[in-house]
Order: sequence, then C-alpha cells, then structure tokens
Amino acid sequence: MNDEQLHPLIAAWLDGRITEENSAALQDMLRTSAAARSEFRRWTQLDAALREQVDQSAEAALPKNVVPLPAPAVRFRMLGWMAAAASFIALLSLSALWLHDRQHTTARSLTSQAPEQTNTGCAILTRSTDAEFADTKGLRVGDTIRPGALRLTRGVAQIEFFSGASMILEAGASLELVSPWEAVCHTGKVTVRVPPPAQGFKLRTAGMDLVDLGTEFGVNADAGGATEVHVFEGKVEAHPENAAMQLLSTGQSLRRAEDHTLSPGNTRPEDFPSIEKLNAISSTHAKERYDSWWQHMQKAKTDPRLLACYLFRHGPDDRWDRLVENVAEPRVPSRSGGAVGVRWTEGRWPMKDALEFKSPGDRVRVNLGKDIYSAITLAAWVRVDGLDRKYNALLLTDGYDPGNPHWQIYEDGRLMFSIAYLAPADQRVNKKNNQIYFSPRVFDLTNQRRWHHVAVTYDNQSGEAVQYLDGQEISREVSPMHQPGRPIQFGPCEIGNWGLPTQGHQFPIRNFNGRIDEFLIYQAALSPTEIHELFEIGKPE
Repeated sequence: MNDEQLHPLIAAWLDGRITEENSAALQDMLRTSAAARSEFRRWTQLDAALREQVDQSAEAALPKNVVPLPAPAVRFRMLGWMAAAASFIALLSLSALWLHDRQHTTARSLTSQAPEQTNTGCAILTRSTDAEFADTKGLRVGDTIRPGALRLTRGVAQIEFFSGASMILEAGASLELVSPWEAVCHTGKVTVRVPPPAQGFKLRTAGMDLVDLGTEFGVNADAGGATEVHVFEGKVEAHPENAAMQLLSTGQSLRRAEDHTLSPGNTRPEDFPSIEKLNAISSTHAKERYDSWWQHMQKAKTDPRLLACYLFRHGPDDRWDRLVENVAEPRVPSRSGGAVGVRWTEGRWPMKDALEFKSPGDRVRVNLGKDIYSAITLAAWVRVDGLDRKYNALLLTDGYDPGNPHWQIYEDGRLMFSIAYLAPADQRVNKKNNQIYFSPRVFDLTNQRRWHHVAVTYDNQSGEAVQYLDGQEISREVSPMHQPGRPIQFGPCEIGNWGLPTQGHQFPIRNFNGRIDEFLIYQAALSPTEIHELFEIGKPE
C-alpha cells in the first residue's frame, strides 16, 4: 500500500464517486494494513470536522437572504459521508460566490500597486567640494552609492557607509566599495572615522588589510603597491600580507614598502584629508557659488518676461517672518507671497534661505492677477524629502478653472503639468478636458533629500509642454486635447499646496514635503539653453 494508491480511493469514497471495483480494493487495504486504517481515520475525521464547522458557521458567514442547505444526518455508512461532503462543498461555493467581488476587488487593488522601492546601496555621498567622479558621473550630495568602483578625479568628498563609518577622499583616490562594512583602497589618500556601532569596519589595500576597532585613521596607497596607515585616534589592527598582525594605537603609523618590508613610525595628520580641511574648503566654495548665483540673479530679475521672482531671501526687516518677496523688476508688491505654516531653514548653501514644507497646512499664498498669457515657464529649485500624497504640489491655482495651470509631482516620482479647459460645446456642459503631461519618473529613494532644478514650459499655440530636470530636457509632448490659442491665467495660487480644491475632489490634500529656495514664473516659454543656464548658475556644487 502507498499513499498514491490509497488517497484517490478515500477521496472517491468520501465524495460518492467510488466504483464497486475500487470500493473492494479500498476495503482490502483497510483490512490488511494498520497504516491504511490510520490514514482513513485521519481523512474521515478531517471531513467530519469540516462538516461540523460548516454547520455552525454557515448561517453567520452567508448574507441574510441566503438560506444554508440543511446538514445531513450523521450516519456511519457511505451515503452519509457523501451527503456531508456534498453539503460542505455547496456551502463553501455559496460563501465563495458571496465574497468573490470583494476579494477580487481587493486583490486587483493590491496587485496594481507599484512594486516597493528598494535601496541596494552601501553608502551615501554626504559632502563634496568641486568634486568629479570618473565612473559615476552625475553623482551628487545625497545620492546613494552602490557597491563598485569609485574614483575621485577632482576635489574633496565625504561618504558615509550604512554601517556608520565615514570616509573623506582627496582627488586621486581610487576605491572599490564592497559592502557597508568593507572597502578597498587601490590608490590615493583617505581618512576614515569609525564610531562604536561600526567597529570592525575593514579597509583593504594591495598589501595590507586594516580592521578598525573604533577610531580615526588615514591611509595612503600608491600605484606601486606601497601602503601607509596612520592612526590619529584609537586602535587599528594592521594585517600585512605574509606577516603577523600588528596593533597600532594613537600616534603610530606603519608603512609597507613595495619590497614588502615594514617600517613603523609616527603619524603625520597634515598629510591627510581631515574634517577641518573639508569644512574650510566647503565654506569657501559655498560662498563663491552663492555670490556668483546672487550676482547673476541681479540681472535675471530684470528680464521683462519675468512675471514673478521668488528668491526666498528672509529679509531682516520682516519681523513676522512671513513675507516671500517678489523681486522681479519692475516691482509688483501685490505678487509677493505670504508664508503659512512653513518655516525658514537652510537652502542650497549655508548662507542661503529656504522654506521647509512638512504639514498639510504648509503653503505660500500668492496672487498673480487676472492677466492672460500665451506661454509660460515655471522653474524652481526644490529638495524633495518624500512623496506623501498622490499629487504633491509645486504650484497650483485655487480651484481649477479653464486656463489654470497646475504643476506637481505624481506619487510615483514623475513631474506632472496640466492645464484645464472646457470641453467643446457639443459635449456635456462644464465638463473639462484636462491637458495632462507626464515626464518619465525622476524622483525615487536614491535622489530624494538633495537639491534639484525642475522646470516646465508651455505654449498655447503649439500646445507643446517641455519638462526639465537639472537643466536637461526629459519630455516634450503635445496633448491630443490641445486647441490652439486658448488663454492661460493664474489668479490666486499656492506654492507647495492646493488652496481651494475643486468641490468633492478625491485628492484635495496635496502638500509638498521638502524645501524650496527659488521659484521663477515667466510669461514666455524659455529655450532649452536658457533652462540649462538657470541650472548651471544655481547648482549648489
């Protein structure tokens, strides 16, 4: 007897479809095998338990207008088991039919959601000054760094491993990041700081492995294979190739020459990058970048195409801290903004102000008047801290009347520009045909909490909307709903929120989560070259 023979016979007997021949075979197995009888009892007890459970809960599980089938009498013969199984299946089917729609809807909703984002990196670029990387072009402060090669060709940079270890690199450093707990230094100078939670962090070189015991140390590796380690604080285990481990303490150094000889010595902190040097270089560079941007904006704010220019500079005379001044020339004070809920904080540079948006009430109220425009450009420097809403506002008009532009970030990280117009006369009264334009996905977990320049241009003759990220065009589209010449109008608006949602809208809360420290609104469609210039002059690094 085996289960492959026994189980089909028991199942056939329970549901009443067993033949006389198979019934005889089943009885023969039960008569000659104790194991078969034990298995038969297990199956029939399970069947009885299920039938009893159905008897007790069927009425509660079904809608009131569904009458459960009567439970069969318990009889110790084949017909009773057949009836019990049939009743159980019938009741189960009715319950399944009743729950089908709800379950199907829930399952469809769950499966339609975007897959959860993952972060496969091992470190973050936390600071950089005039830095350029050879193999990871475009790497900027706040970016996650994945395992692999990292070569700094210019400037100074600081990275923080997910383990808690920090490393400062000078130009010429060539590394391989292995994991949050390990890296390889092929060439160049680096300084490593390891707090207690990251003890055990390992830095390998061509001829020596270093295991940190909670300390600060520097490493200099040259292309010929020579390596130096200098312990500035704490202890480091040095494991030279083909030599015994040496424990180095504060003030000690060890050099492994190309010929594998080992030479102890004293530390030379001045020869290595340090947090003090990085702070000094960063401060000088940030001041230079800020001054250059500020001088450029003195000219830019006189552009006659500029409708509003918000540079988010907190004025010392604003005792209430609520004025967001429009500095476009000639001045139109009525277009200055009023801050609500938001707080002043640090912008792209330490000396630059920004506003931080966090709660559903945070916003900047502006009123751009009732003038009509044929083309517009919206451009802003933003730091996205999270995409909390389905629609995350950049600039939204009160309500959504014909000709009103809306600019926001969709929940999946795509930039979204739209403009509303009434449908043609032959369609339902007051129905709006929204011209909606999506960019590719540009914001995700890897590039949030860092500064980006975003922009969109729209022309009402061509119907073309062009969207930009960090000075580069990312989408260009004409809506099938476009009709040439329809007017564009702002009126009352909000930066970072939706002040007056349309009545009954499903998604009325659209507060931005992050920081904004520059917002420009033009009454013309700027060229790609002009958008790129705005990015280049304003980029923080």
